[in-house]
Amino acid sequence: MNRSLIAVLSLVLAVTIAVPATAAQFGLGLHYLRTIEEIGSSDDGFSQNDWAILGSISIPVAIVRVEGDLEWVPDYLGSDEHLWVPSVHGFLDIGMIYGGVGIGWSYLTGDFGGWATNPWYGLRAGLEFGLGGLALDGFLSYRFQSASFTEGVQNVNLDAFTIGAQIKFGG
Repeated sequence: MNRSLIAVLSLVLAVTIAVPATAAQFGLGLHYLRTIEEIGSSDDGFSQNDWAILGSISIPVAIVRVEGDLEWVPDYLGSDEHLWVPSVHGFLDIGMIYGGVGIGWSYLTGDFGGWATNPWYGLRAGLEFGLGGLALDGFLSYRFQSASFTEGVQNVNLDAFTIGAQIKFGG
């Protein structure tokens, strides 16, 4: 396993263990991803559009908020393969508005799958509205990634524009 992936997962685990559960905020939502570059043709069944189910945990640490996400894309790029995406973000909050950076890794199932050779890096900005004990979080992001998955999928530009929403509770 790649050292960068181990570092990202270790950071998420360390922060999750170190912060009391009462400070954590949990979320569940949907995430739309649009790959910028065309991958194959629509005649072959490929699609630039994907939907993911998103789960998250947000933890305040000093002046930032650290968020760990896990996404599941059931039909990635129209391939009938599943994509799992663990990631971590660091955000600065300014009232209801937040913004920050993130890093994540992709795992594609199937014959041509496996862990991506490179992580993705992202920029994300959003609005989070408090609703009593709940919060509604809507965000936009851009992911930068060029990666390969085993021998079957080589050096693919996977840059993506994304939009998502989740309901958060706790904290």
